[in-house]
Amino acid sequence: MKRHLLLVVSLAALVLFFAVQLYMIRSVWQQKEEILLMRYRNLSREGLSVLLSRKKANGFEKAMEVTDKLAEFLVKEELSKLSDASDTLALNRMYLKKINAVLYKNEMLTSFLASYIENAGYHKDFKSFIAISNLELFTPEGRLQVTDTVWSAPPKNLVFVNTFREEHNNFLIEYHYLIDLTHKNRLVLREALLSFVLIISSTLIVFLVFWLTWSNLMEERRLSGLKSDFINNMTHELKTPLSTITVAGKTLKKEQILADPEKVLETADMIGKQSVHLNQMINTILEVSLLERTEFHLDRHPLAADELIHEIVSSFLTSCDWCAVIEEDYRTEGAVIHADTVHFTTMISNLLTNAVKYCDGDPVIKVMTTVECGNLEITISDNGIGIAREHLNHIFEKFYRVPHGNIHKTKGLGLGLYYVRRIAMAHGGDVSASSKPGRGTTFRIRLPLKTNI
Repeated sequence: MKRHLLLVVSLAALVLFFAVQLYMIRSVWQQKEEILLMRYRNLSREGLSVLLSRKKANGFEKAMEVTDKLAEFLVKEELSKLSDASDTLALNRMYLKKINAVLYKNEMLTSFLASYIENAGYHKDFKSFIAISNLELFTPEGRLQVTDTVWSAPPKNLVFVNTFREEHNNFLIEYHYLIDLTHKNRLVLREALLSFVLIISSTLIVFLVFWLTWSNLMEERRLSGLKSDFINNMTHELKTPLSTITVAGKTLKKEQILADPEKVLETADMIGKQSVHLNQMINTILEVSLLERTEFHLDRHPLAADELIHEIVSSFLTSCDWCAVIEEDYRTEGAVIHADTVHFTTMISNLLTNAVKYCDGDPVIKVMTTVECGNLEITISDNGIGIAREHLNHIFEKFYRVPHGNIHKTKGLGLGLYYVRRIAMAHGGDVSASSKPGRGTTFRIRLPLKTNI
């Protein structure tokens, strides 16, 4: 319950943290955007003031001259042709369109401001935007209103610079000059990039720390469970032979047993087998403890691989009263390995023992050796119950046992395969496993070769 509560609280905190980071990114973006617009507005107005003070001009002089000539032509040549209100409206639209084109084509303010802003150390990546709010033509009959609009606030990507009102021989015009930051988002991103990198990096670090912490917590929980299972299994494994020995010892004290030599020998044999089993378990625990020490060293000697493995197989069959059928196939042609006889023997014996232990029927084991790329490859295959894929990556871990519901069908401490891998690695090699449930398991040990005999 506490673990689930911790997970819920942690996830809630992460979601809140992520929401705060998004809010910060949005705030930074808005702040940088406002600063950018303010900067270009101030620089543009400064540039316009400089132009007005130096040249007593605003950059639209040529545009006004062309507009005045166009207005004169319109008044003298076109107005007399108008017959009704629709003609007047069409003429107004055409004239307004032409005036706009003239202003954009002939104004010099934009190029001056671009140069001024660039000299100030900022990008000149913008265009001009001109909005005519009032335009009147001077005709012999009086003023002709071409357009009269109410100016509203510009969109965010437009920066207002100034409003101009000019009166010439043939027209009067009021227009607003703005600069259009067409790539505003790119400019804002460029300025806010460092802040975004820091925010995103801190977010990723927090998520990484959370993931590592949670993974370590789950790993510690898993290891704690494995250790608890090991202690329970070890207690059970030790109690079973000890109880058998205790009962057998009490049995030997009975007069009717002492009077029957066969019963005495049977009981003594039982004590001997249980003593051997108990001694094997103790030795396994001691050997694994020895492997954990940094000063652990192998007593290695050059050994003929095929002969050594054949001796191990023969000894195993003898010790287990020919409990399995073992098919031997050696293809190493006298290859030599540099190995510790005791640990190497125990490593192979552990795999053979597992092949017998985890078989529901009559065990059939195939032991094969080959030489691959300068390595001795020992393959031990069985016809046992197999191992599910989700457990294959864990079978070499200390204390790990493949679960079978709430019980383990076979006895063990979860140290055998861990010992196999540690010994294989100590010899400079490794071990792997492949399996299909119900069809058996194959273990492959790869060890470097020394020389040939």
